[in-house]
Amino acid sequence: MNLIVAIFAFIFLCFNAKAQNIQFKDSLNRPQQLTYYSMNHLGDYSSIINNEISKKTPQKTFTFKEPFLGTISIYDERNPLQQLVFYKNTQQIVLLDNQLSVKNRRNLMQAFPEIDASYVSMTAQSTLWIFDNASRKWGVLDLQTNQITYISNPIVDYDFLTTSGNEAYWQNGSKVYGIDIYGKLMKEYSLDANSILLAINGDKILYQLNKNVFLYNTTTEEKSLLKEVRTEVEKAFFNAENITILTNEMIFLFKLK
Repeated sequence: MNLIVAIFAFIFLCFNAKAQNIQFKDSLNRPQQLTYYSMNHLGDYSSIINNEISKKTPQKTFTFKEPFLGTISIYDERNPLQQLVFYKNTQQIVLLDNQLSVKNRRNLMQAFPEIDASYVSMTAQSTLWIFDNASRKWGVLDLQTNQITYISNPIVDYDFLTTSGNEAYWQNGSKVYGIDIYGKLMKEYSLDANSILLAINGDKILYQLNKNVFLYNTTTEEKSLLKEVRTEVEKAFFNAENITILTNEMIFLFKLK
């Protein structure tokens, strides 16, 4: 009986993949030192190899690298005019423009010696999301006033942290919780048991279960199987309507239509 149920569930998920209009774009061999790869709606490609960010456009290639800051922990290019690079080990933040030129810098260790940021990204309002591992709270850093406002209670247990615009999320077991920049708790979502949250973009949740990758639309409650990926995922990124999935050996590119 369980086998029959599993077969029908698989067919249902495959059907929903068409309903959500997910288009498989390409698969590439992953270079050994590559830690980030994405494409945008203009056809530009960004990558990080050996801690050097490279952005290739049809006209030119732009690069950014600061070896003395350490290893890049997070690269957030979702706002092309203000991209964020976070170096966790040195608690350094660098903001870049669309040509990867430096616009601004923040040394969290100097400005806020009491915090230990483990996650940093852009909000939709040019402020910064910061998860402080010391207090276990989400905070918002105002770049103009250089003040951090904590907007969550301590989050003691979590498996994964991520953000999407003005919302921050964390996974704890099969539950996904969220909060906005004003401290309002978002609707919680339940994933299948043993699921691994990979990324969130608005009402789209990307997660993995038993080496299968699913896209869950929280608005329509549709679940789509990304059948091209059949191995463990290391990282995944949303860039507008584009999805990049990195496995140990491959890069998979998808687009939401």
